[in-house]
Amino acid sequence: MIESVRGFLLKKIPTFCVINCSGIGIGIFISLNTYQHVGEEGSEINLLTYLHVREDALLLYGFFEESEREMFRKLINISGIGPRLAMTILSGLSVLDLRQAIIREDVDVLTKIPGIGKKTAQRVILELKEKISLSVPLTYTGIPALSPQEKDKVNQALQALITLGYRPVEAKNIIEKVLKRLGNQVSLEDLIKAALQEL
Repeated sequence: MIESVRGFLLKKIPTFCVINCSGIGIGIFISLNTYQHVGEEGSEINLLTYLHVREDALLLYGFFEESEREMFRKLINISGIGPRLAMTILSGLSVLDLRQAIIREDVDVLTKIPGIGKKTAQRVILELKEKISLSVPLTYTGIPALSPQEKDKVNQALQALITLGYRPVEAKNIIEKVLKRLGNQVSLEDLIKAALQEL
């Protein structure tokens, strides 16, 4: 399993980039969201990755944030949605907007994405509604805005609690409570431990 790739960005187009990793050019498929975050050609970059194995190819998909990779994994587990369509979905909507559309059961928003018909949109909503939670809002009362790294940490904590069987809304409320008490700089491990003590 290739979990991440770090190196210098040799080339980027909206759906693909090449990273020079120790002299080897590694081609990685990306979403428009990740494309907007990877920086300019020649800059150092670190992408989280997912390796898709086919009979005729090994395809590497890259993500700027863990929340995007987790959503990608959920999407490709849905019948009829492969990696390319999953990346199209993540290019058409941010992870937060996609989660909101699923929770609101907004078929119209999903069908605006190329390749997503009404039946596919309904299947996405049906299979993912109970598995996802809304991302923590960017601001709380009395808490400064979360940086991208802090948002990623919070999303990982949310996913950990949901994996342990807690309801998304319950997990989100507890994470918010812990952040208010301990602050944004709390480590991922301490955030999860404190949240479990609250539940």
